[in-house]
Amino acid sequence: MNRKRRPNRNINLTEGSIVQGIIMFAIPLLLTNFLQQLYNTADLMIVGRFAGKNPMAAVGATGPVSNLLIGLFLGLTTGASVIISLYYGSNDREALKRSVGCSYFLGLVSGLLITAFGYFTTPFFLRIMDTPPEILQDATTYMRVFFLGTVPILIYNMGASILRATGDSKRPFNFLCVSALVNIVLDLILVGYLQMSVLGAGLATLASQVTSAILVTYSLLKTDSSYKLRKSEIKLHKHEAKRIFEVGIPTGVQTALLSLTNVIFQAKINSFGPDAIAGVAAEGRIDGFLFMALQAIALAATTFSGQNFGAKKFDRLREGMKVSLIIVFGISFVLSLIAYFLASPLIAIFNPDPDVVAYGADFLKILSLGIWSFGLSETISGFIRGSGHAMGPMIISLLTICILRLVVVYFAMPIFNSIRVISIIYPVSYFANLVIMALYFKFGSWRKDFEM
Repeated sequence: MNRKRRPNRNINLTEGSIVQGIIMFAIPLLLTNFLQQLYNTADLMIVGRFAGKNPMAAVGATGPVSNLLIGLFLGLTTGASVIISLYYGSNDREALKRSVGCSYFLGLVSGLLITAFGYFTTPFFLRIMDTPPEILQDATTYMRVFFLGTVPILIYNMGASILRATGDSKRPFNFLCVSALVNIVLDLILVGYLQMSVLGAGLATLASQVTSAILVTYSLLKTDSSYKLRKSEIKLHKHEAKRIFEVGIPTGVQTALLSLTNVIFQAKINSFGPDAIAGVAAEGRIDGFLFMALQAIALAATTFSGQNFGAKKFDRLREGMKVSLIIVFGISFVLSLIAYFLASPLIAIFNPDPDVVAYGADFLKILSLGIWSFGLSETISGFIRGSGHAMGPMIISLLTICILRLVVVYFAMPIFNSIRVISIIYPVSYFANLVIMALYFKFGSWRKDFEM
Protein backbone atom coordinates (compact mmCIF):
# COMPACT_ATOMS: atom_id res chain seq x y z
CA MET A 1 0.00 0.00 0.00
CA ASN A 2 1.50 3.34 -1.03
CA ARG A 3 1.86 6.00 1.62
CA LYS A 4 0.28 9.33 0.81
CA ARG A 5 2.91 11.97 0.18
CA ARG A 6 2.90 14.82 2.62
CA PRO A 7 2.44 18.29 1.13
CA ASN A 8 5.66 20.25 0.84
CA ARG A 9 5.54 23.07 3.37
CA ASN A 10 8.85 24.58 2.29
CA ILE A 11 9.07 27.55 -0.06
CA ASN A 12 12.09 27.52 -2.36
CA LEU A 13 13.06 31.18 -2.56
CA THR A 14 15.66 30.56 -5.27
CA GLU A 15 13.00 29.86 -7.92
CA GLY A 16 9.68 31.22 -9.17
CA SER A 17 8.01 34.57 -8.63
CA ILE A 18 9.99 36.79 -6.27
CA VAL A 19 6.98 38.82 -5.17
CA GLN A 20 4.85 35.75 -4.51
CA GLY A 21 7.70 33.91 -2.77
CA ILE A 22 8.50 36.76 -0.39
CA ILE A 23 4.86 37.50 0.41
CA MET A 24 3.90 33.84 0.91
CA PHE A 25 6.93 33.32 3.13
CA ALA A 26 6.37 36.58 5.05
CA ILE A 27 2.66 36.08 5.82
CA PRO A 28 3.22 33.23 8.32
CA LEU A 29 6.13 35.23 9.76
CA LEU A 30 3.80 38.19 10.25
CA LEU A 31 1.23 36.00 11.95
CA THR A 32 3.95 34.42 14.07
CA ASN A 33 5.20 37.84 15.17
CA PHE A 34 1.61 38.76 15.93
CA LEU A 35 1.20 35.79 18.22
CA GLN A 36 4.55 36.38 19.94
CA GLN A 37 3.52 39.96 20.60
CA LEU A 38 0.18 38.62 21.82
CA TYR A 39 2.04 36.74 24.58
CA ASN A 40 3.29 39.95 26.14
CA THR A 41 0.18 41.95 25.33
CA ALA A 42 -2.18 39.42 26.91
CA ASP A 43 -0.17 39.51 30.13
CA LEU A 44 -0.11 43.30 30.28
CA MET A 45 -3.73 43.80 29.22
CA ILE A 46 -5.23 41.19 31.54
CA VAL A 47 -3.06 42.29 34.48
CA GLY A 48 -4.01 45.93 33.79
CA ARG A 49 -7.72 45.10 33.68
CA PHE A 50 -7.95 42.65 36.58
CA ALA A 51 -5.10 43.62 38.92
CA GLY A 52 -4.68 47.38 38.37
CA LYS A 53 -2.09 49.81 37.09
CA ASN A 54 0.66 49.07 39.66
CA PRO A 55 0.88 45.34 38.77
CA MET A 56 0.61 46.40 35.12
CA ALA A 57 3.56 48.74 35.64
CA ALA A 58 5.48 45.90 37.31
CA VAL A 59 5.05 43.67 34.24
CA GLY A 60 5.98 46.53 31.92
CA ALA A 61 9.10 47.46 33.87
CA THR A 62 10.65 43.99 33.45
CA GLY A 63 10.71 43.95 29.64
CA PRO A 64 13.93 45.87 28.95
CA VAL A 65 15.97 43.87 31.48
CA SER A 66 14.77 40.47 30.28
CA ASN A 67 15.32 41.50 26.66
CA LEU A 68 18.85 42.64 27.52
CA LEU A 69 19.86 39.31 29.02
CA ILE A 70 18.20 37.12 26.40
CA GLY A 71 18.97 39.31 23.38
CA LEU A 72 22.61 38.30 23.02
CA PHE A 73 21.76 34.62 22.82
CA LEU A 74 18.76 35.13 20.54
CA GLY A 75 21.27 36.46 18.03
CA LEU A 76 22.55 32.91 17.75
CA THR A 77 19.19 31.86 16.32
CA THR A 78 19.66 34.41 13.54
CA GLY A 79 23.17 33.08 12.97
CA ALA A 80 21.83 29.54 12.77
CA SER A 81 19.10 30.61 10.36
CA VAL A 82 21.57 32.31 8.01
CA ILE A 83 24.07 29.43 7.99
CA ILE A 84 21.37 26.79 7.55
CA SER A 85 19.76 28.74 4.70
CA LEU A 86 23.17 28.99 2.97
CA TYR A 87 23.74 25.24 3.31
CA TYR A 88 20.16 24.54 2.25
CA GLY A 89 20.52 26.76 -0.82
CA SER A 90 23.78 25.05 -1.83
CA ASN A 91 22.29 21.57 -1.09
CA ASP A 92 25.13 20.63 1.32
CA ARG A 93 23.27 17.94 3.27
CA GLU A 94 26.07 16.88 5.62
CA ALA A 95 26.84 20.42 6.72
CA LEU A 96 23.10 21.05 7.08
CA LYS A 97 22.73 18.02 9.36
CA ARG A 98 25.60 19.14 11.59
CA SER A 99 24.33 22.74 11.71
CA VAL A 100 20.87 21.68 12.88
CA GLY A 101 22.28 19.60 15.73
CA CYS A 102 24.79 22.28 16.71
CA SER A 103 22.05 24.92 16.74
CA TYR A 104 19.99 22.94 19.21
CA PHE A 105 23.01 22.36 21.42
CA LEU A 106 23.74 26.09 21.52
CA GLY A 107 20.09 26.82 22.32
CA LEU A 108 20.09 24.45 25.30
CA VAL A 109 23.34 25.74 26.77
CA SER A 110 22.40 29.38 26.23
CA GLY A 111 19.02 28.91 27.88
CA LEU A 112 20.52 27.31 30.98
CA LEU A 113 23.07 30.09 31.35
CA ILE A 114 20.42 32.82 31.12
CA THR A 115 18.12 31.02 33.56
CA ALA A 116 20.78 30.80 36.26
CA PHE A 117 22.17 34.30 35.76
CA GLY A 118 18.84 36.06 35.29
CA TYR A 119 17.07 34.44 38.24
CA PHE A 120 19.68 35.49 40.78
CA THR A 121 20.45 38.96 39.39
CA THR A 122 16.84 40.10 39.01
CA PRO A 123 16.69 42.19 42.23
CA PHE A 124 20.00 43.87 41.35
CA PHE A 125 18.88 44.93 37.87
CA LEU A 126 15.52 46.22 39.06
CA ARG A 127 17.12 48.28 41.83
CA ILE A 128 19.70 49.95 39.57
CA MET A 129 16.84 50.88 37.23
CA ASP A 130 15.19 52.83 40.06
CA THR A 131 12.09 50.65 39.94
CA PRO A 132 9.51 52.31 42.26
CA PRO A 133 9.22 50.55 45.64
CA GLU A 134 5.47 50.01 45.23
CA ILE A 135 6.01 47.72 42.21
CA LEU A 136 9.42 46.22 43.04
CA GLN A 137 8.14 42.98 44.60
CA ASP A 138 5.71 42.25 41.78
CA ALA A 139 8.36 43.05 39.17
CA THR A 140 10.81 40.67 40.85
CA THR A 141 8.24 37.87 40.92
CA TYR A 142 7.27 38.26 37.26
CA MET A 143 10.84 38.54 36.05
CA ARG A 144 12.04 35.45 37.92
CA VAL A 145 9.23 33.35 36.50
CA PHE A 146 10.14 34.68 33.06
CA PHE A 147 13.75 33.54 33.42
CA LEU A 148 12.61 30.03 34.33
CA GLY A 149 11.27 29.88 30.77
CA THR A 150 14.40 30.93 28.90
CA VAL A 151 15.37 27.36 27.92
CA PRO A 152 12.06 26.79 26.07
CA ILE A 153 12.30 30.32 24.59
CA LEU A 154 15.71 29.57 23.10
CA ILE A 155 14.67 26.08 21.99
CA TYR A 156 11.55 27.34 20.22
CA ASN A 157 13.37 30.18 18.51
CA MET A 158 16.21 27.91 17.43
CA GLY A 159 13.80 25.30 16.07
CA ALA A 160 11.70 27.93 14.33
CA SER A 161 14.82 29.46 12.75
CA ILE A 162 15.75 26.06 11.31
CA LEU A 163 12.33 25.64 9.72
CA ARG A 164 12.31 29.20 8.34
CA ALA A 165 15.82 28.87 6.93
CA THR A 166 14.62 25.95 4.83
CA GLY A 167 11.55 27.83 3.59
CA ASP A 168 8.95 26.66 6.12
CA SER A 169 7.40 29.62 7.93
CA LYS A 170 4.01 27.93 8.43
CA ARG A 171 4.77 25.41 11.15
CA PRO A 172 6.34 27.95 13.55
CA PHE A 173 3.10 29.91 13.20
CA ASN A 174 0.96 26.82 13.82
CA PHE A 175 2.92 25.98 16.96
CA LEU A 176 2.52 29.50 18.28
CA CYS A 177 -1.22 29.35 17.65
CA VAL A 178 -1.43 26.54 20.18
CA SER A 179 0.91 28.19 22.69
CA ALA A 180 -0.84 31.58 22.40
CA LEU A 181 -4.15 29.90 23.16
CA VAL A 182 -2.56 28.27 26.22
CA ASN A 183 -1.20 31.64 27.32
CA ILE A 184 -4.47 33.56 27.01
CA VAL A 185 -6.63 30.87 28.62
CA LEU A 186 -4.25 30.53 31.57
CA ASP A 187 -4.01 34.33 31.90
CA LEU A 188 -7.78 34.54 32.23
CA ILE A 189 -7.88 31.67 34.73
CA LEU A 190 -4.86 32.57 36.87
CA VAL A 191 -5.10 36.36 36.77
CA GLY A 192 -8.78 36.99 36.11
CA TYR A 193 -10.43 34.16 38.08
CA LEU A 194 -7.86 33.11 40.71
CA GLN A 195 -6.56 36.68 41.21
CA MET A 196 -2.89 35.58 41.13
CA SER A 197 -1.83 38.92 39.61
CA VAL A 198 1.72 39.02 38.16
CA LEU A 199 2.57 35.50 39.34
CA GLY A 200 -0.35 34.11 37.35
CA ALA A 201 0.68 36.10 34.27
CA GLY A 202 4.23 34.78 34.54
CA LEU A 203 3.11 31.16 34.94
CA ALA A 204 0.76 31.48 31.95
CA THR A 205 3.62 32.73 29.78
CA LEU A 206 5.94 30.00 31.04
CA ALA A 207 3.41 27.28 30.16
CA SER A 208 2.94 28.69 26.66
CA GLN A 209 6.70 28.82 26.06
CA VAL A 210 7.13 25.20 27.09
CA THR A 211 4.29 24.22 24.74
CA SER A 212 5.86 25.89 21.70
CA ALA A 213 9.30 24.39 22.46
CA ILE A 214 7.88 20.86 22.68
CA LEU A 215 5.94 21.21 19.43
CA VAL A 216 8.83 22.53 17.34
CA THR A 217 11.25 19.93 18.72
CA TYR A 218 8.86 17.05 18.05
CA SER A 219 8.35 18.31 14.51
CA LEU A 220 12.09 18.40 13.76
CA LEU A 221 12.67 14.98 15.30
CA LYS A 222 9.93 13.35 13.22
CA THR A 223 10.50 14.97 9.83
CA ASP A 224 11.99 12.98 6.96
CA SER A 225 13.56 16.07 5.38
CA SER A 226 17.25 16.93 5.12
CA TYR A 227 16.98 19.28 8.11
CA LYS A 228 15.81 16.49 10.46
CA LEU A 229 17.01 16.88 14.07
CA ARG A 230 19.07 13.84 15.08
CA LYS A 231 19.72 13.28 18.78
CA SER A 232 23.24 12.06 18.05
CA GLU A 233 24.06 15.36 16.36
CA ILE A 234 22.98 17.58 19.30
CA LYS A 235 26.50 18.53 20.28
CA LEU A 236 29.15 21.13 19.57
CA HIS A 237 30.35 20.92 15.97
CA LYS A 238 33.27 23.35 15.95
CA HIS A 239 33.17 24.43 12.29
CA GLU A 240 29.41 24.98 12.23
CA ALA A 241 29.48 26.70 15.64
CA LYS A 242 32.19 29.05 14.36
CA ARG A 243 30.07 30.03 11.35
CA ILE A 244 26.96 30.48 13.53
CA PHE A 245 28.96 32.67 15.92
CA GLU A 246 30.30 34.80 13.05
CA VAL A 247 26.76 35.89 12.24
CA GLY A 248 25.04 35.28 15.56
CA ILE A 249 27.39 37.11 17.92
CA PRO A 250 27.33 40.46 16.05
CA THR A 251 23.55 40.13 15.71
CA GLY A 252 23.21 39.24 19.38
CA VAL A 253 25.49 42.08 20.47
CA GLN A 254 23.39 44.43 18.36
CA THR A 255 20.21 43.18 20.04
CA ALA A 256 21.76 43.30 23.52
CA LEU A 257 23.09 46.83 23.06
CA LEU A 258 19.69 47.98 21.86
CA SER A 259 18.16 46.36 24.93
CA LEU A 260 20.78 48.05 27.14
CA THR A 261 19.70 51.38 25.69
CA ASN A 262 16.10 50.49 26.53
CA VAL A 263 17.12 49.54 30.09
CA ILE A 264 18.67 52.98 30.56
CA PHE A 265 15.59 54.60 29.05
CA GLN A 266 13.37 52.53 31.33
CA ALA A 267 15.28 53.81 34.34
CA LYS A 268 14.57 57.36 33.15
CA ILE A 269 10.88 56.54 32.61
CA ASN A 270 10.66 54.92 36.05
CA SER A 271 11.52 58.26 37.65
CA PHE A 272 8.20 59.65 36.40
CA GLY A 273 6.17 57.11 38.43
CA PRO A 274 3.72 54.23 37.81
CA ASP A 275 1.44 56.18 35.42
CA ALA A 276 4.31 56.85 33.04
CA ILE A 277 5.62 53.29 33.36
CA ALA A 278 2.20 51.80 32.60
CA GLY A 279 1.53 54.18 29.70
CA VAL A 280 4.87 53.61 27.99
CA ALA A 281 4.59 49.85 28.63
CA ALA A 282 1.24 49.83 26.80
CA GLU A 283 2.78 51.87 23.99
CA GLY A 284 5.58 49.35 23.74
CA ARG A 285 3.13 46.51 23.22
CA ILE A 286 1.32 48.48 20.52
CA ASP A 287 4.44 49.46 18.61
CA GLY A 288 5.45 45.81 18.82
CA PHE A 289 2.34 44.99 16.79
CA LEU A 290 3.06 47.80 14.35
CA PHE A 291 6.68 46.86 13.78
CA MET A 292 6.06 43.13 13.46
CA ALA A 293 4.89 43.42 9.85
CA LEU A 294 8.10 45.20 8.91
CA GLN A 295 10.19 42.67 10.83
CA ALA A 296 8.43 39.84 8.99
CA ILE A 297 9.52 41.29 5.64
CA ALA A 298 13.05 41.83 6.99
CA LEU A 299 13.23 38.22 8.18
CA ALA A 300 11.90 37.01 4.83
CA ALA A 301 14.60 39.13 3.18
CA THR A 302 17.27 37.47 5.33
CA THR A 303 16.12 33.96 4.34
CA PHE A 304 15.71 35.00 0.70
CA SER A 305 19.23 36.42 0.75
CA GLY A 306 20.72 33.33 2.43
CA GLN A 307 19.16 30.83 0.04
CA ASN A 308 20.08 32.83 -3.07
CA PHE A 309 23.60 33.52 -1.87
CA GLY A 310 23.99 29.79 -1.32
CA ALA A 311 22.70 29.17 -4.85
CA LYS A 312 24.81 32.11 -6.21
CA LYS A 313 21.80 33.75 -7.89
CA PHE A 314 22.90 37.36 -7.56
CA ASP A 315 20.60 38.90 -10.20
CA ARG A 316 17.66 37.43 -8.33
CA LEU A 317 19.03 38.95 -5.11
CA ARG A 318 19.02 42.45 -6.61
CA GLU A 319 15.44 42.11 -7.77
CA GLY A 320 14.38 40.69 -4.41
CA MET A 321 15.85 43.71 -2.68
CA LYS A 322 13.76 46.11 -4.76
CA VAL A 323 10.57 44.12 -4.21
CA SER A 324 11.09 43.94 -0.45
CA LEU A 325 11.70 47.68 -0.08
CA ILE A 326 8.55 48.55 -2.05
CA ILE A 327 6.44 46.20 0.09
CA VAL A 328 7.89 47.57 3.34
CA PHE A 329 7.39 51.21 2.37
CA GLY A 330 3.71 50.61 1.53
CA ILE A 331 3.04 48.77 4.78
CA SER A 332 4.88 51.34 6.91
CA PHE A 333 2.83 54.22 5.45
CA VAL A 334 -0.42 52.56 6.54
CA LEU A 335 0.96 51.67 9.98
CA SER A 336 2.11 55.25 10.59
CA LEU A 337 -1.43 56.54 9.99
CA ILE A 338 -2.91 53.94 12.35
CA ALA A 339 -0.42 54.73 15.12
CA TYR A 340 -0.86 58.48 14.92
CA PHE A 341 -4.63 58.83 14.63
CA LEU A 342 -5.66 55.93 16.92
CA ALA A 343 -3.04 56.42 19.64
CA SER A 344 -5.37 57.29 22.54
CA PRO A 345 -8.00 54.55 22.03
CA LEU A 346 -5.25 51.96 21.54
CA ILE A 347 -3.59 52.86 24.86
CA ALA A 348 -6.97 52.92 26.62
CA ILE A 349 -7.50 49.25 25.72
CA PHE A 350 -4.84 48.40 28.29
CA ASN A 351 -5.85 50.83 30.99
CA PRO A 352 -8.41 53.70 30.74
CA ASP A 353 -6.75 55.84 33.41
CA PRO A 354 -6.41 59.33 31.80
CA ASP A 355 -2.82 59.83 32.99
CA VAL A 356 -1.75 56.42 31.67
CA VAL A 357 -3.41 57.14 28.31
CA ALA A 358 -1.82 60.60 28.07
CA TYR A 359 1.72 59.29 28.55
CA GLY A 360 1.27 56.34 26.20
CA ALA A 361 -0.56 58.17 23.39
CA ASP A 362 1.97 61.00 23.22
CA PHE A 363 4.84 58.51 23.02
CA LEU A 364 3.11 56.50 20.29
CA LYS A 365 2.31 59.52 18.11
CA ILE A 366 5.92 60.66 18.08
CA LEU A 367 7.25 57.15 17.47
CA SER A 368 4.91 56.73 14.48
CA LEU A 369 6.97 59.28 12.54
CA GLY A 370 9.87 56.82 12.31
CA ILE A 371 8.08 53.63 11.32
CA TRP A 372 8.94 53.90 7.61
CA SER A 373 12.67 54.42 8.18
CA PHE A 374 12.77 51.53 10.64
CA GLY A 375 11.20 49.19 8.08
CA LEU A 376 13.54 50.15 5.24
CA SER A 377 16.71 49.92 7.35
CA GLU A 378 15.70 46.53 8.81
CA THR A 379 15.09 45.14 5.33
CA ILE A 380 18.44 46.35 4.01
CA SER A 381 20.31 44.94 7.01
CA GLY A 382 18.41 41.66 6.58
CA PHE A 383 19.76 41.26 3.04
CA ILE A 384 23.29 42.02 4.18
CA ARG A 385 23.06 39.66 7.15
CA GLY A 386 21.64 36.91 4.94
CA SER A 387 24.89 36.92 2.97
CA GLY A 388 26.75 35.95 6.14
CA HIS A 389 28.04 39.46 6.89
CA ALA A 390 26.64 40.68 10.20
CA MET A 391 29.46 42.90 11.49
CA GLY A 392 28.56 45.94 9.36
CA PRO A 393 24.89 46.12 10.45
CA MET A 394 26.00 45.64 14.06
CA ILE A 395 28.43 48.59 13.97
CA ILE A 396 25.90 50.83 12.22
CA SER A 397 23.23 50.00 14.80
CA LEU A 398 25.72 50.56 17.61
CA LEU A 399 26.42 54.06 16.32
CA THR A 400 22.87 55.13 15.50
CA ILE A 401 20.51 53.12 17.70
CA CYS A 402 22.67 52.99 20.83
CA ILE A 403 25.32 55.71 21.01
CA LEU A 404 23.30 58.45 19.29
CA ARG A 405 20.26 57.78 21.49
CA LEU A 406 22.26 57.72 24.71
CA VAL A 407 24.23 60.87 23.91
CA VAL A 408 21.11 62.85 23.05
CA VAL A 409 19.17 61.63 26.10
CA TYR A 410 22.15 62.17 28.42
CA PHE A 411 22.45 65.83 27.45
CA ALA A 412 18.78 66.64 26.82
CA MET A 413 17.05 65.01 29.80
CA PRO A 414 18.61 67.31 32.45
CA ILE A 415 17.50 70.31 30.39
CA PHE A 416 13.92 69.32 29.49
CA ASN A 417 13.15 66.60 32.10
CA SER A 418 10.46 65.14 29.82
CA ILE A 419 9.66 61.68 28.50
CA ARG A 420 9.29 63.37 25.11
CA VAL A 421 13.08 63.49 24.88
CA ILE A 422 13.09 59.68 24.82
CA SER A 423 10.21 59.35 22.36
CA ILE A 424 11.70 61.89 19.91
CA ILE A 425 15.07 60.15 19.73
CA TYR A 426 13.45 56.97 18.36
CA PRO A 427 12.40 58.32 14.92
CA VAL A 428 15.60 60.39 14.72
CA SER A 429 17.79 57.34 15.30
CA TYR A 430 15.79 55.21 12.87
CA PHE A 431 16.37 57.77 10.12
CA ALA A 432 20.10 58.00 10.86
CA ASN A 433 20.32 54.21 10.80
CA LEU A 434 18.57 54.07 7.41
CA VAL A 435 20.93 56.61 5.80
CA ILE A 436 24.11 54.89 6.95
CA MET A 437 22.75 51.38 6.25
CA ALA A 438 21.86 52.38 2.68
CA LEU A 439 25.37 53.77 2.13
CA TYR A 440 26.90 50.58 3.50
CA PHE A 441 24.68 48.46 1.25
CA LYS A 442 25.81 50.45 -1.78
CA PHE A 443 29.51 50.82 -1.03
CA GLY A 444 30.38 48.42 1.85
CA SER A 445 33.07 45.74 1.74
CA TRP A 446 30.45 42.99 1.98
CA ARG A 447 29.65 43.55 -1.73
CA LYS A 448 32.74 41.64 -2.84
CA ASP A 449 30.70 38.44 -2.34
CA PHE A 450 27.53 39.99 -3.77
CA GLU A 451 29.25 40.91 -7.06
CA MET A 452 31.07 37.63 -7.69
